[in-house]
Amino acid sequence: MRTVINRIKEFSRDTRGNFALMFAIVGTVLLMSAAVSIDVARMFLYQNKLNFAVDAAALATTQGLTLGDIALEDAEDAVRKYLDANLDGRNLTDTNVKIDGIYVDPIARTVQIDAHTDMPMSMAGVVGYENHRVEATSKAKFSNTEIEVAMALDVTGSMDSRISGTYTKRITALKSAATLAVNTLLADDGTDNVIRVGLVPYSEAVNAAPVIDDIETTGLTKRKCSGYGYSRTCWWETTYPDCVAERTGPEKHTDKFADATAKITSSDYNCPSAQIMPLTDNDTALNNRIDSFSTGGWTAGHIAIAWTYYMLSSKWNAAWPDGSDVQDFDFPGVSKYAIIMTDGEFNTVETEGEKGTSDGATSSRNYALGLCTAMKNNGIKVYSIAFGAGTSAANLMKSCANTDTARTTYFYNTSNQAELEAAFKQIADDIKGLRLIN
Repeated sequence: MRTVINRIKEFSRDTRGNFALMFAIVGTVLLMSAAVSIDVARMFLYQNKLNFAVDAAALATTQGLTLGDIALEDAEDAVRKYLDANLDGRNLTDTNVKIDGIYVDPIARTVQIDAHTDMPMSMAGVVGYENHRVEATSKAKFSNTEIEVAMALDVTGSMDSRISGTYTKRITALKSAATLAVNTLLADDGTDNVIRVGLVPYSEAVNAAPVIDDIETTGLTKRKCSGYGYSRTCWWETTYPDCVAERTGPEKHTDKFADATAKITSSDYNCPSAQIMPLTDNDTALNNRIDSFSTGGWTAGHIAIAWTYYMLSSKWNAAWPDGSDVQDFDFPGVSKYAIIMTDGEFNTVETEGEKGTSDGATSSRNYALGLCTAMKNNGIKVYSIAFGAGTSAANLMKSCANTDTARTTYFYNTSNQAELEAAFKQIADDIKGLRLIN
């Protein structure tokens, strides 16, 4: 019995083999830790790859929506296409990545993508944790802003005069500057049908021929006669010319459609040969119309301002040709701009019988300010340009325009061709630049 006890004591004092036992225990832990660290590293790798693919798909889709290359209804298909392309070659395929949701919000103008993949585990699978879910979400904002621009351009008699100190006529400078604006706005950059421009050339009246048959006008009644002596007969005849004067009555400062209750007044004053051009993205047609401008007549600029207002108002869609209709003022993603240019004081109001008079100037100025206020109240951004116009006209243009901000100049006072071109170019750049961040 004593021998057995001694053997037990000797065994308890024997430390040989302890290191091997400890190594076995610690080694197993270290091995498991290394294996788990591999799985963790693979998790980060999968996460990065999935994040990259989802972010790239969201950004590519929103860029396409912004530039007009992708229609809103095609956004989900575009996301899937871009996602597949960005997964290719990254050990993640469209078969093991699941798209949980694609959310296109046309009001907030965002695209959100939710996706996940199940990553096979290595060592963790030994204890029954065979797959790890890796998730990614990306959200990007796009601008689907449509741009509608109406330009009121002065073609009065004074525009035929030369710019001080040069041989260049004012109308020549205007043609160059307006063409520059059109080409800047409608440059071939994927924005077809997203930016549209309309023209309102004006003098004593506005030539509204493109829509005159679709609106209610007042007509002009004149006495006509034929024959001589006893055979002479006379009668009163009402005509409805293409040219229009200002609207009178309670709707004169509004964008109400020209119906039986708010007719547009026909004009018997000097009519510009250049007709208005409803909104279009056809730069060739716009430039040809600008190039055809000729000059003559006094200045009834308030009529032109009224027609830029009508051109931007959805209430007038019944009159505009296909492709020239517009959205409501508060329609999400639509921005509207008016550009008003003059080289002199407004001074003519046909319905008051005033042509080139001080009373005409007062009435035209007040009429213009009422329209400008109404446009700005409806969210139209108003740019204005005075071109060697004198203090009174420049002050009116400044009052009509939106107030300058630290970022945007709305009123330009120019005196030569270079300044006029720079003003039109800067306005076009501002309008186009704002579209990409709205």
